[in-house]
Amino acid sequence: MKEIKINSNDANQRLDKFLMKTFPKLGKSMMYKAIRNKKIKVNRKRCTFDQKIQENDSILLFLPPDVLEEKKVETNYISSKLDVIYEDENILIVNKPYGLLSQSDQSQNQDCLVNRVQAYLMEKNEYDPNKEHSFAPSICHRLDRNTTGLVIAAKNANALRKVNEAIANRTIQKMYRAHVVGTFEQKDFTMCYYIRKENTIAKVSDKKLEGYQKALMDVHVERNDGENSICTITLHTGRFHQIRALMGHIKHPLLGDVKYGYHGKKRPVELMAYRLNFYDVDLPLQQTVFEIPRA
Repeated sequence: MKEIKINSNDANQRLDKFLMKTFPKLGKSMMYKAIRNKKIKVNRKRCTFDQKIQENDSILLFLPPDVLEEKKVETNYISSKLDVIYEDENILIVNKPYGLLSQSDQSQNQDCLVNRVQAYLMEKNEYDPNKEHSFAPSICHRLDRNTTGLVIAAKNANALRKVNEAIANRTIQKMYRAHVVGTFEQKDFTMCYYIRKENTIAKVSDKKLEGYQKALMDVHVERNDGENSICTITLHTGRFHQIRALMGHIKHPLLGDVKYGYHGKKRPVELMAYRLNFYDVDLPLQQTVFEIPRA
C-alpha cells in the first residue's frame, strides 16, 4: 500500500490525470480497473477517475510496488543563468537570449529555458522536486530558438493555470519588434492570412484552406533606413512561426531569416518579444506592463 498526500500544486486536477503524471509505469487500464475495484481510494473512500483532488486529500493505492514508482526528476542542470525582468511569489518574467531553446525534448542535460528556471528556483530554495508529485515550474509560452525576449514562467500550479487561461482568453498581449527587409508605404496595417505547419516550416495561404488556421497581427512601422525597416508587431493569434512566415509571404522577410525568403548576408534573425501587457490576469501583480528597454 502507498499513500500520497496532495499538496497545493497537485490540487484541482482530475484524479486520473494526477495518477498518470505521478506513476508513469501505471497503465491506464490497470488504473481504471483499480479505481472501479476500490484498489485506489481518496480519503479512504470510493472515488471516481474524474473527480477533482483537493489539497490535503489522501490517496491510497493498493497496487504492486513496481507500478507505483514515482517519476524521477533529474537535477543535474547545465545552467541557472537567467535575465530576470520581474519576479514575485507566483511568476517570473525572463528575457530569453538568442539561440537558447525554450524547452527541451531530451533531458535535463540539454540547456534550455525551462531547465534554467527550475535550476534558478532550486538555488533559491523555492523548488524541491523531491517534494512534488506532479508539478514542476514551467514556462507558460514558448519562443523560437532564434527569437529573443520576454517569457512568462510559473512557480506554482495555480499561477500556471491562471496565466494559461489569460493567454487563451487573450488578456495577455504580446508585442514584438522585428527588423525586416524593405520599406512600406503604410505606417500601420493589419495582416490576416492562414497558416499550416508542415514539419519545421509554416505554409501561408491568402484564403482559408483545409488544415490552415487564421493568423492575425497588427504591424506598425517605427522607422526605416531606406532599405530595411523596424516594425513593432502585436499578435492576435499565436501560430507557428507566425511573424516570420507572414512577413516572408509579403516579401518582407526578417533580416537573417533564410527559411522565409531572406537572401542577404548571413546574420542572426532579428526578432524580439519586447513587451507584455497584462489586462486581466487573476494574480496579484506589482505591475501590469513589462518591457525590455531599448539598447
